[in-house]
Formats: sequence, C-alpha cells, structure tokens
Amino acid sequence: MSRARRRQIRWALTVALLGAALSWPQTLGERSLYFTVEEGDKLIGGLGEQNFRLYEDGLPVRFRLAEPESPILVTLLVEYSQASGLYLSDMDAALRQFMEAAPEGHWYSLATFSQELQIHVDFTKQKGEILSAYSGLGQPFWGEVNTYDAVFEALDKLALLPGRKVLVFIGSGLTTLSSRSLTEVQQKMEATNATVFVLGAGTLLRGQYEPYLGAAARLDLVQAEAFLNMLAKKSGGQAFFPRFPAAYRNLAQGVLAMLQLQYRMLYQSAVRPDRKFHRLRLEAFQIVNDRRKDYTVRVREGWRWY
Repeated sequence: MSRARRRQIRWALTVALLGAALSWPQTLGERSLYFTVEEGDKLIGGLGEQNFRLYEDGLPVRFRLAEPESPILVTLLVEYSQASGLYLSDMDAALRQFMEAAPEGHWYSLATFSQELQIHVDFTKQKGEILSAYSGLGQPFWGEVNTYDAVFEALDKLALLPGRKVLVFIGSGLTTLSSRSLTEVQQKMEATNATVFVLGAGTLLRGQYEPYLGAAARLDLVQAEAFLNMLAKKSGGQAFFPRFPAAYRNLAQGVLAMLQLQYRMLYQSAVRPDRKFHRLRLEAFQIVNDRRKDYTVRVREGWRWY
C-alpha cells in the first residue's frame, strides 16, 4: 500500500473519530455562523443577542448566540512547488510564524500541494509535528501549482467534519493545470462552513518584477490575488499580502486574535437545499446615548445549499 493511500485512510479515520468527539445536537436545518465584530482595527467582544440583526435573502431570521466550539480544527494548506521557488522563504516564514504563535490545545493538520494535494500530518494537538513534517519535506519535485484543485479538495475534506473549521492558505494564488475551475472552487467555498485566512506569498517579489512583466503575466497576478480575496470574503475570513517576511509574525497573531474573539450564531434557515446561493446580512450595533452605533462585521456572504 502506498504512503499516499495510507495517509488517505488515516484522514478518513480521523474524520470519523473527530466527528464522534466534536458532534453537538442541532435541529434539522440549523446552521452555525462564525463572525467577528470590528471597529476600525479593534476587535469587539462581549456583545449580546440584542446587538445583532440577521437577514437571509433580505428577510429577518431568528437566531441565538452560542459558545464557539473548542478545540478548533485548523488546516494549513501550503503551496510547495518548483514554480514557487523564488518565494519559498515567504511561505516558510508564514508557516513557522503561525505555528509558533498558535496556542496549544487545538487540532492542527498540514497539507501541501503542487501537482496534487499531499497530507503530511493528520489532525494533531502536537504543534511540533507540523513544524517537523514541514522541515523534512526536502526540495519540491513537481513544477505545477494546481491551486484550484488543492483548495477544492481541502474544502471537500473539511466539509465532512463538524465543529469550527479554519483553513489557513499559504501561497501565491497562482494556478497552472488545475482541473477545477474558479467557479467550482467558489461554489465549494459557498457550500462549506469553514473560515479561510490567507497569508499571501511573493508580494515584494511581484512589486520588484512587475515593471518587467507582460500583460498576460500581470493579469495572472491580478487574478491570483482576486482569487485569494474571494476565498476570505466568501468565508468571513481575511486575506493578507505582506511585503516583508517579518510581517508574518504580526499577521499570525492577528489571525489568532480573530479566532479567539469569534462569535458563533445558530439560526434556523427558511430556505431549501435548492443549490442556489442565498445571501446573508448581519448587522452589529450598540445603542449609545439613544443613538445607534454600527460596527463592521466580518462574516461569510451566504450559503450555497446542497
């Protein structure tokens, strides 16, 4: 039996075990919505149900707040290809800074991709296993960067798990020979209850070489950044594109702070599984001196029901 096949079997067993350990009772059709509330660069905690209004397809929806599940399931998906050699140092810094800042007690897994998705560490609470596996990868073998395929497959696997799920994408967003289309990945994101945070790589390098690039190459870079922003926006996460590797430490701390202050809202959806996209709107506010003070809410745009 190949190593790749053994990893897939271990992943399936992990899904089953975590599903049994982390499942919680919910009524039919009840959905969990994860979000953060912000005022400028400040995260706002401590709000109650009276501070929110939720709308689904423009209609008000009843809801209740609940404690976000813990531990969190965090998957790190890292681009690792010969084609990304010029900014492998960026991705190395992003992963190491994130894992060094990551708190103990959550579940972490590591997957890389070039030609195909490779699972190196199934969900573990031992952070050192992630760093050890990454350090032992060696030189990338393949030259492809099949980003769309890798993101689709990672989301497909996370969709099988209950609880609070986070995908941390580390890479450029460029794609070469992906069999999945942008539309397919977007629809998978709309149907999967996972929050995506992006630690973009190669921003400084792009800035240095962009004046020398042709129109097609510039368009590829614009599309790559737009793709990563789409993943974050659709899921209620955030995408970062630092210019220097030293910035990854602060970004990692920022992502973890957002997870620490995430809210969880449970609501009963009124729509049926019709494969269409249903838009959500969530308002957060406080009444101060008889005036309403509105906050910014970072939340997924809606659901595509299957």
